[in-house]
Amino acid sequence: MTIKDKLKKLFGKNSYKFRLKNILGLLFGKNFFLIRAKFKLFLKRFDFLHLNLEKKIEHQRIVQKEKGLIIDLTKDNYLTYHLRPKKAQNFFLESTCAIDEKIGIIIQGPIGNMFNFLKETIEIYNKIFKNSFIIISTWESEDQLKINTLRKENVHIIYNKEPADSILNIDHQIYSTNSGLVYAKENNLKFILKTRPDIRINKNNLETYLLSLLKTFPIKEENNLINSRIIVPSLTTFKYRLYGLTDIVMFGHINDLLIYFDKKNFIESLSDFKINKNNLLINETPVVAEIFLCSRYLKKLKGDLEWTLDDWWKCLEKYFCVVDNSSLDVFWNKYDWNYEYRYIRTYSDKFARSVDFQDWLSLYNKYENNWKLACNDHERYNENRQLINLFKD
Repeated sequence: MTIKDKLKKLFGKNSYKFRLKNILGLLFGKNFFLIRAKFKLFLKRFDFLHLNLEKKIEHQRIVQKEKGLIIDLTKDNYLTYHLRPKKAQNFFLESTCAIDEKIGIIIQGPIGNMFNFLKETIEIYNKIFKNSFIIISTWESEDQLKINTLRKENVHIIYNKEPADSILNIDHQIYSTNSGLVYAKENNLKFILKTRPDIRINKNNLETYLLSLLKTFPIKEENNLINSRIIVPSLTTFKYRLYGLTDIVMFGHINDLLIYFDKKNFIESLSDFKINKNNLLINETPVVAEIFLCSRYLKKLKGDLEWTLDDWWKCLEKYFCVVDNSSLDVFWNKYDWNYEYRYIRTYSDKFARSVDFQDWLSLYNKYENNWKLACNDHERYNENRQLINLFKD
């Protein structure tokens, strides 16, 4: 119980009289406000120190617990910051939405030193995904004794045999995701949210939001292969990288995701593109990782791809939906994680790399985005998968 709460309990309606500012007002009279103004002016000299990170702002705290501090010594820019709880015990946000569908959450990939992060993530998911069926799809080589402690009534674990000769770990992602989807299908799940052990989604009431997006933005043209769009966040969904759809978080109908993560391996699939492991470039775009997965999926839907910006943007509009990271409150515990808007915001170039919801919605409604005025070329890579034209500085 805080001192303020104790005073309220002891003095009731008159407790406000015992607040420090009222006591000092009685002691110093009219001079109190002058002294307070001068004191605040003095404290401004130290506004580079942010000590009370758990303070209330308009009656509500962002976080309940933070004992650290931030020192801001920036000169030419405004520094803003955002805090997310590390531990589930300090995470009080809950979901109130009610849906009949049980949503499957597949967390695929290696766990390793992400175990503690994953453990807290699952406890948070049990607060914000009330009607969820969580599947951890990882490898037999992991510490199974430790990972098995995560099992619960709604938390299921699959241990997969690692694929041999997995170039750039692409087959690892295909196999672990596919086995999770097959297990989800066996348990009659219809919609799937696919993530990774180093990803944490922090937003509540997402089930109805994601299903509403599928309902609001149906596939415009008849397609006998897929049921609906696949929803992804803006994080690493790149505007000028051909078929560069993010694969770290995806939501959609289970049958569509089974097509996306078809178990056919990487080497076998390359023959469909008329390339091989010794030459992975098409129009100076490396057909690997998320580019490979997206282009393979699109090839099944529409046949041969053009490998142009216009075709990529048309596919984004027709088959996917890109939402802002903030709408999912995604935290990716990897690659400069402390830069909240990496890839998504820039003030140093004519454009940001990522596509956000504003961009996608304009595509969907066929407005003239004129993105080629900012850049008339797509990202080009050499045989070592190094970017050779854009963002060279």
